[in-house]
Amino acid sequence: MIPRFILFLLSLTLLTACDNAAEPENFSEVATQGVYSIRINHSGTAAFIGSLHHGGSYWTLDPAERHFDWNHTSDGYSNLTSGAFSPDDAYVASADNRTIVLWEVATGKAIWFWNAPGDIEDIALTENGNLALLGMQDYTATLFDIRNGGIRQRLAHDGIVYDVSLSADGLLGASASDDLTAIVWNLNDGSAITTLKHNNQVKTAELSPSGRLIFTSALREAGRIWDAASGQQLIELPGGRGHFSTARFDASEQQLLTGNTSGQIQLWDVQTGAELKRWRATPGDHWVGNNVALEDVAFTDTGVVAAAANGRVYHMQR
Repeated sequence: MIPRFILFLLSLTLLTACDNAAEPENFSEVATQGVYSIRINHSGTAAFIGSLHHGGSYWTLDPAERHFDWNHTSDGYSNLTSGAFSPDDAYVASADNRTIVLWEVATGKAIWFWNAPGDIEDIALTENGNLALLGMQDYTATLFDIRNGGIRQRLAHDGIVYDVSLSADGLLGASASDDLTAIVWNLNDGSAITTLKHNNQVKTAELSPSGRLIFTSALREAGRIWDAASGQQLIELPGGRGHFSTARFDASEQQLLTGNTSGQIQLWDVQTGAELKRWRATPGDHWVGNNVALEDVAFTDTGVVAAAANGRVYHMQR
């Protein structure tokens, strides 16, 4: 009889072999024991890190270099569970459950500090860090004036809001919720433009830069690309093991990059839904676990980068 642990290792080998995924060309380690959050900037050249044990920091990625330590207190490390870059990459907002800090990338200095209106699940920033769209545990996506303080809009769901995103001009917002819906919002008046229904908790709602398209994903479901204005489903992207946990459209909105909770990084053609390339993030320790949950993905001038919960940032050529 073959021992169980041998069968387990053989099954992992077979799964990897059937996956047809390439390994990343290289990776950088930005947090040795994992992260609460990683957010890559829009050009794919820098990242905000919320480390499990060493607080927040700002890094450039090629080569990997730590520039600033960013924490919400002066006497210790903060558990920073989410972060966001402004569209011009000049500002970063960091958030723990109850506080938000706006940082200036050029100097590393904190510009504003605010107590949040509730427990934060996710954050997105408008140009110059003027406004923040917050995914909240209080069943709202909240548009917050990060420069002056105060709430601009409370956008209601019937469940926790896990993920939020913005169009590049900050006029449209999107939210993904425990109530089995993703909603596209007009942020001028707080009205819902379209409601996208799913069969499970929606974990990702990513608007394209123009706001014309939106990618959504729910637990145990395929990924979907929709027309954001009409709510018409355009493309369905087959899911693999795990679920899609992050996505990013390129500037031309012709390609979509996704990451999932089992370590797959996939590049898709937006027009046809065809998978163009697939990679698999390498784990730091196979005995801890073979799956690597992806936290963020981004396009660079020549390739793509992906950041994982194990504290690694992976670099790949398109």
